[in-house]
Amino acid sequence: MPFYRKPRNFTPLLIAAEKKAVKNGLHHSIFTSRFDKYVGEWNKDLKEGKGLFHTITGKLYEGDWYKGFRHGFGTLSHKNLNGTYSLEYRGEWIRGKPEGIGWRYYENGDVYFGYWKRGQRHGYGKMWYKNGTFYVGYWNMSKREGLGMFIQENGNRYEGHWEGNIKHGLGRFYHMHTGQLQEGCWVHNVCVKSKVSDIIIRQCCERPTEYSIPPEGLQDSGKILEESEFWLNQKIGEIDKKLKFCIDQMY
Repeated sequence: MPFYRKPRNFTPLLIAAEKKAVKNGLHHSIFTSRFDKYVGEWNKDLKEGKGLFHTITGKLYEGDWYKGFRHGFGTLSHKNLNGTYSLEYRGEWIRGKPEGIGWRYYENGDVYFGYWKRGQRHGYGKMWYKNGTFYVGYWNMSKREGLGMFIQENGNRYEGHWEGNIKHGLGRFYHMHTGQLQEGCWVHNVCVKSKVSDIIIRQCCERPTEYSIPPEGLQDSGKILEESEFWLNQKIGEIDKKLKFCIDQMY
């Protein structure tokens, strides 16, 4: 009597080996072909969760991962010649690039804190420069653009509109060493029309003028400005209402 046995289902060795090779969960050390090192969590062969990534060039990232990208909160550092590490960036990431709020420490000593987009300073932020100058205001792809204040090394400061990293539009310039306030229009970093007046603390400044500026003598100055096409075309700048609450919380 013939005997029939149903063939047993089995998985080919090659497919079984591939399934076992897919990384999931926590792994102690995984090295790439160029000897970069990753220690952390995996999901379906992609870095996902918490992890540490050290490149052969000395870059060190510690933080969140998602689908193989630095995504979430994390820090990026670089290795110094003496074996220690210096912090480059601390903050939020999206798909491998800084985006959101974060700190950036530059090699030349400059420091930035504020909003990022695709790895560029974008939105509201503050920049401390090594030479003692300071900028707080809006950025557009790492360039000053919109409303912002810039303080020079000698204490003089400009408050107003920026475009393409230069003063352009309506603004105020405080001459703190002499005690005057200059209000007017800037075009490509040059003030082309302005009104100058004394500030209250003029006599306390480093080099105050000998005599105060007399009061304005031009009649109907407000009306002249209202009818000036040049004045009306100047950019004032607007604050992003969506960021208003976040800006109040920044320190």
